Amino acid sequence: MTFARLLRGALLLAAAIGASAAFADSECVKGYRDTTAAERQTMLAVMEAAKAALPDAPTGWIIGGYEDLSPIGTICKDAENTPWSYGFSRTFNRADDQAAREQALAEAGAKARAAQEARQPQIDALTARMQTLGAELGTAAQKGDQARVDAINRELEKTSKQLEAIYAQANDPALLESVAKATMQDRTMAIGISVNPGGISNAEMKKSQAPAGAHSAYRWTTSADGVSEGHAQVLFGAWHPRAQGGLVSQRRGTQPSSAAHAVAVTVVADPARLDSLLASIDFGAIAATVAR
Repeated sequence: MTFARLLRGALLLAAAIGASAAFADSECVKGYRDTTAAERQTMLAVMEAAKAALPDAPTGWIIGGYEDLSPIGTICKDAENTPWSYGFSRTFNRADDQAAREQALAEAGAKARAAQEARQPQIDALTARMQTLGAELGTAAQKGDQARVDAINRELEKTSKQLEAIYAQANDPALLESVAKATMQDRTMAIGISVNPGGISNAEMKKSQAPAGAHSAYRWTTSADGVSEGHAQVLFGAWHPRAQGGLVSQRRGTQPSSAAHAVAVTVVADPARLDSLLASIDFGAIAATVAR
């Protein structure tokens, strides 16, 4: 477990939405074609409507990342009649407590350095002893003194384990988790819009109250490295249960493949902030993209 891993800030929405464009990983037998201007406009209109339904950054937060809307430009003809998968996401970064987080990180760094300095004399002594034993091992081997070789190897193994134990102290789980919580808890939020996402399956998600116009809604919480995240997923449009678990999006009537047949909205935030973020989304406008 590394310090960098604990302090990572990326929100991985792909873990919540098991979405991929139809036939994206398969060989394209019939070849590719460019999407038409009308098809691209259909996709763009869906994404623009969904983007307009998302909230601005709350007080003390800023919108981060890029939100360019990119309709699909090329499609495999094998998948022409399968609803096309596209979408975008909005990320929020907290900015009102940056100084406090930086201070917590600096204090943790100072504490870690002080602990390392306290351990260093013992590390140096054990390292020097291993170098001495290495030289003695070479001499004993040249003389053919097998008993001495075996004795030195035993002491080398013992010394090596002592060093490993000291180095392990640097990875203090309690310290690392406290730093992660102080610097990463309630640090970022994200809303992902996935149109025609395909299959969705997550053993942790539990059904929750769905907003008006939605097919269904789900909630779950994850915790890793001392940081907890609340997750919500709201589904719109045509969905069917999947035999192996989860749901799969379906074609909606005779609408073109570029239209929104199903939409998955995935929200990730601090558990205490999840309800307010959900309440700020205009789910009625997102439902309307599927009803077109």
